[in-house]
Amino acid sequence: MPPILLHKMQVEERIKSIVEAHFEGTDGFLVNIKKGNLKKIQVFVDRMNQNIHIDDCVAISRKLEQMLEEEAWVDEKYTLEVSSPGMGNPFRVLQQYQKNLNKNVEVLLLDGIKYEGMLKSVSEDGFVLEEHKKKKGAAPEIIMNKFKFEDIKNVKKKINF
Repeated sequence: MPPILLHKMQVEERIKSIVEAHFEGTDGFLVNIKKGNLKKIQVFVDRMNQNIHIDDCVAISRKLEQMLEEEAWVDEKYTLEVSSPGMGNPFRVLQQYQKNLNKNVEVLLLDGIKYEGMLKSVSEDGFVLEEHKKKKGAAPEIIMNKFKFEDIKNVKKKINF
């Protein structure tokens, strides 16, 4: 049976509802959905208080595969990947900011200016970054920078080795 030609947004909404139902009553959340002409679908998920488990990814993958195939929303040859968003990828949803409170992040503004510091608070509109400016022969100056999401190109977790 040929796949039903659906608008990509309909498929995305259906995937979103299945993932949200899977995580209902837990600290899990959907981060992002990437679709390449419905031949490759990537679903990124995470948890607030811990890293996402492979068991979650497998369970979500099985539910999505069943829905995609039963409802004939994809060709027979497609790839479905369910995984964590990865440490070096930009934050996409508010829960990622909340999960990374009091952790170091890198901020890139739309105008190209970069900041690094500790994520201190987050709201629906933006967030506060605590930056430590080193001064020669003096204690570092602590600057609290407030950013609006509309001015941000991306924010990533700062990975220190």
